[in-house]
Amino acid sequence: MEIGWWLQQASKIWKVLIGLRMEQYKWEHLPDVVIIEILKYLSDEEKVKAALTCKNWGRLYYTPCLWRKRHFDVGGYRVHANGLRACQFASLHGRHVQNLSLTCTHPSYHTAKMFQKTMEELLFKMRHAKLVEFELERLELERFWRFEASRDRLISNFVRFFRYQYRLETFDMTSAQLPSNGGIRILETLGSNSGETIKELFLEDFFHSRLAIIQVPRYLNCLTLFKNVEFLALNYNCISEDVIVLFAKTLRGKLDMINIKVCKLDPRHHRISGGAWGMLKRACPKLVVSFWFENIGQMHEIVPILSKEIPVRDFHIWTGYDDEADWGLNDTIRHLHVNYKHIIESVSLELDNNHETVDEEILAMVTSCKHLKDFTLNAVILIPTIQQIMELQRERKIDLRTFRLTACGLSENEWTELSEIRDSYSAMIEQRALDFRFTTDLIVDFS
Repeated sequence: MEIGWWLQQASKIWKVLIGLRMEQYKWEHLPDVVIIEILKYLSDEEKVKAALTCKNWGRLYYTPCLWRKRHFDVGGYRVHANGLRACQFASLHGRHVQNLSLTCTHPSYHTAKMFQKTMEELLFKMRHAKLVEFELERLELERFWRFEASRDRLISNFVRFFRYQYRLETFDMTSAQLPSNGGIRILETLGSNSGETIKELFLEDFFHSRLAIIQVPRYLNCLTLFKNVEFLALNYNCISEDVIVLFAKTLRGKLDMINIKVCKLDPRHHRISGGAWGMLKRACPKLVVSFWFENIGQMHEIVPILSKEIPVRDFHIWTGYDDEADWGLNDTIRHLHVNYKHIIESVSLELDNNHETVDEEILAMVTSCKHLKDFTLNAVILIPTIQQIMELQRERKIDLRTFRLTACGLSENEWTELSEIRDSYSAMIEQRALDFRFTTDLIVDFS
């Protein structure tokens, strides 16, 4: 009996030992490609711990594909600590990075100098990276950088860094707010080194506000360096008749989309002829244009910019606040649906004016623009108008996929009525998987 029991226990122990050996065998002989895929799902700290388990995993820790994308927050009041960690990473893995994203959160006068020194060290250590994508949003040099010496050194740091980059495809320095000379220096360096490869240029608020950059000859010259841009985002004060004609020549058959921001603070009283836009459209048949008007409500400031030859697919406007002004909102909306009804797909109207009724033109727009899919409206609008839009949707006379409404100035009874309308169409919204949301300016949500 005792012998039988001991044999059973020995058998169990043997099976456990064999199992452990097999388990060890499996991990030791896993292909590198499998281990690398596992490491991709781990955080930096977890990768370090995994690398300490054995020599093989320690070797794979330095595999370049594990470090292709990197984001650093090098701003704020922790700029020193964040910058130190970023620079340590750059020393170990910087040369492997292909997609670099930087943020400068909570910039201030007090952190500007420290940020500049951190960026100088970081960009120096990252200079041998073969970047495909570079992103740095909201640098806001105009707003927070009172020390010109630090600002100029930072610009020089970027210029030196981009001299090493020959493979960039995406460049994004939205809201950098650079001075004219500094911004042009960066664009010249980019164009000279990556002008043949860059496909996406995000230059919205790239220059200081109030700059008429189109009057600087060097600016037009540096744009000729970019040969393969497919997507372009910039401000209206960065385009002119000459710029549009230039794009028609240098980006023929390549430019697919332009995002244009028209801001109240930027020079915007120059006009681009329909002939120039027509030339660009013929050169780039796939071209569509998106307009964003910020803090501009006057019809006489908006409509002259919107030549009927422009292939406007998306239109967004925030009028700003001026209850006493007669903005001519109906004329603006009418211009949209008369000239772009065959192409426009997305419209966002934030109309902060409580004495101009726009119900008739809103209805005319949603019924005539057959490709309109996304509609956002923040305005004084009558409940029957909302009811009509919903009924048109139910009857499939319009085909909105997204409808986000903020109805302003409603009474409590009207809020209740709006809620009932939303509920009465809830089955249709659910069945068709629509994104319809109704709110009021008092943030009462009926969704």
